[in-house]
Amino acid sequence: MWCFGFVVFFYKQNKTTEIILDKTTLSTDILLPIKKSVKPVIILAFGDMMLDRKVREQINKNGSEYPFVLIKDFLQSNDVVVANAEGPFTDKNSVTLGVKDAPLQFTFDPAVLPTLKNLGFTLLGQANNHTLNFGVAGFRVSTSTIESVGLNWFGDPRNVDAKPYIAEIRGEKIAFIGYHEFAYQGLEDILQSIKDAEKDSAFIVVYPHWGEEYKLDFTSSQQKVAHAFIDAGADVVFGTHPHVIEPTEMYNNKVIFYSLGNFIFDQASTGPTSRGLAVKISLTQESATYDLFPISIVKQQAVLMTGEERQAELDKLDVQTGTIIVPR
Repeated sequence: MWCFGFVVFFYKQNKTTEIILDKTTLSTDILLPIKKSVKPVIILAFGDMMLDRKVREQINKNGSEYPFVLIKDFLQSNDVVVANAEGPFTDKNSVTLGVKDAPLQFTFDPAVLPTLKNLGFTLLGQANNHTLNFGVAGFRVSTSTIESVGLNWFGDPRNVDAKPYIAEIRGEKIAFIGYHEFAYQGLEDILQSIKDAEKDSAFIVVYPHWGEEYKLDFTSSQQKVAHAFIDAGADVVFGTHPHVIEPTEMYNNKVIFYSLGNFIFDQASTGPTSRGLAVKISLTQESATYDLFPISIVKQQAVLMTGEERQAELDKLDVQTGTIIVPR
């Protein structure tokens, strides 16, 4: 695990151009080219979002904004807001709502999707082990329903088709690519998708669903695959599935977040499963700045940590200031 205790800035020295003036020149106002300032592209990334079971119960009681009420302002003014949707959006009845020891079979109410869009979400990951809970047909309903409300999605839980999502924002191409480890196939296809996006000069975000649940450290398998992602051209890796925050690593000057932990979930109200990590990327031509925001989940609501609680989570990640700056 790498320690991010310092920031290094790189400056390019401007080259001077010799200008030869002829004898008829009476005055010389040399106009140097002015570099236009382009607003950074802002990406806000979250981990696992599960909207069934007890979360669905709270939504039914309190409205579809309920899980997000305490972070509404945080979700605004971003170019991309992305999370791993830990299940499909279908019209199927929930088999977990109010059921003790319910099966791990999730479906989310499509009526929540307009709320997600209004809150600021733009993109949902679908490459995970619950997206096929209602079969391939349920997965297809989910993706078409997401599209129908003007949201976007990426990833295939079977890794059969990488289904990357590529956007161009203020001249910056950004690619989102999902990978589901437990499909046990398709890794080479995912790596090829990364290489293709890299050839297209995109900033590449990879969302793998991998690792061991509740394990506070990443596995050797996760690390091997993460390094393969970076070697193929990925710029950042946001891991999901373990339901806890795992360490962060710098590899070949790229950042790997092995697990962002939970975002919206109904697991234990204290301990590692009640914590997650949001990451805000500010992307310019010169650098990618990663600002880290630890979150707590209290009664199925996400809230940003503050004070000593926030600092304790950052200390675990060896990112004391909460910011990582990577030159591009």
